[in-house]
Amino acid sequence: MFRLQNTQSGRPPGLAARVLALLLVAVSIVVALFFGVIIIAIVIGIAFILFVFLYARTWWLRRKLGLNVRPRHQRRPHDDGVTIEGEYTVERSDEDNRGKRP
Repeated sequence: MFRLQNTQSGRPPGLAARVLALLLVAVSIVVALFFGVIIIAIVIGIAFILFVFLYARTWWLRRKLGLNVRPRHQRRPHDDGVTIEGEYTVERSDEDNRGKRP
């Protein structure tokens, strides 16, 4: 039968072992952060390329189908709009005239 044996002597690790473990953990954290930043940069780059591709494709389709409609402003010189002129008078509302009735 297999039996686990305790190989530790019961003493706490020495200063050199603690420093080495701390350095190993610090290096592991730095490497993990580095790879994380690289992966995020790759994902953002792919998203940007996809956005540019979809935007160009949409622009091309709208141009091809003649849907390149833009809103026109009223004051453009080539617009054939009609201007209506008139006068108006502001009358007081009933709420303003309460208490002022003869």
